[in-house]
Amino acid sequence: MKKLWLFEEKKLWQTGKVYLFLAGGFLLLVTLFGFNSYMSHQENEAIQEEGQLSKPVMNQNDFNKEQAAYLEGVNLSIELQEADFRERADKGQNIDDILTLPTYPYYRTALNKELLSKELPPQSMRYGTKNSLFAAVFLTYAASILGIIYALFLFGDSFSGELEAGTMRLGLSQPIRRRDLFFSKYLLAVLHSFLTIAGLTGIAFVVGSLFSGGSSIFYPVIVFTEISMTFIPVIQYMLQVLLLLLFVLLFCFALHFLISTIVRKTIVSLTLTVFLLLEGYLVSVSSADFLRKIAHLNPFTYLNVGKVFIGYDFRSYGQYSIENQEYYANWCLPRVLHNPSIGMSSGMICLIAAAAILLLIGNYCFKRNVYWKK
Repeated sequence: MKKLWLFEEKKLWQTGKVYLFLAGGFLLLVTLFGFNSYMSHQENEAIQEEGQLSKPVMNQNDFNKEQAAYLEGVNLSIELQEADFRERADKGQNIDDILTLPTYPYYRTALNKELLSKELPPQSMRYGTKNSLFAAVFLTYAASILGIIYALFLFGDSFSGELEAGTMRLGLSQPIRRRDLFFSKYLLAVLHSFLTIAGLTGIAFVVGSLFSGGSSIFYPVIVFTEISMTFIPVIQYMLQVLLLLLFVLLFCFALHFLISTIVRKTIVSLTLTVFLLLEGYLVSVSSADFLRKIAHLNPFTYLNVGKVFIGYDFRSYGQYSIENQEYYANWCLPRVLHNPSIGMSSGMICLIAAAAILLLIGNYCFKRNVYWKK
């Protein structure tokens, strides 16, 4: 088995396509850093102008008195705003045009108080460029449908490509059980995909360190619970995303390997896999009552890993400020689908069960395929 793994490993890294895709992943990472640098600069200017501050308060390396005054000022303005709302409501005045969503002010002040108590400079969870924040932003995008498609096109043809080219016959002519060959290729594809995304996340951390500076790995991230919200360190968020991503990759590659045993054409099997993943995800997050109630049992629900915990995506939000964190966090899937059962544990169980079923069927099809009996 060890020789088989080493042989498959050697074959994988002999293809120029792998290095091309890895270079493309690094280029996308650098592009994202450049985009975040520009947007964080715009964000800082908007906050500076709004607060009439002498210097930027966001995305700084060290906590200072001006940042503390800014955070305290934001909290005070929110308290005054809420008091004004209550006073107008008591007088029977209409406040529909000026009322904010009732939960947001609480989350804003709670986050500001958390930063004040830990003396952490405010960062942008959407446009962060400091090392830990940028790594978290990059991982949020990488651990999504985009990253899964990237991994499938990077390592998916390690099985389907050999089926199509007929070179699988060479492996089958050796004293190797088909089951061992099937599962070796599957596990190597999953492992390489996971390590690639984890490695690029590490590179994002280094890029942020070199060109923007450091940020605390304990920076608070808002995560919504069934009835309220809590804070978790950004490092914990990243570890949770990586762990759940591993189970997502197990499921996605199990689906791809099953389709490959039936189709035996690389481009067709990859296209079908991506199509089924996209359609499955869109169905799983639809607003239909029945689908929402069983969403935690649907493996496709977890394909956009970051949204299981927080709600960051490409949706635009006009207000620049630290307070946008709770706005995006409110778009996490448990909240959007009104299903608090969607989470880490349910996701891992659901994904590993679905992957196991697909692998058993795929392995059976691979062993019984009449194509290899000719």
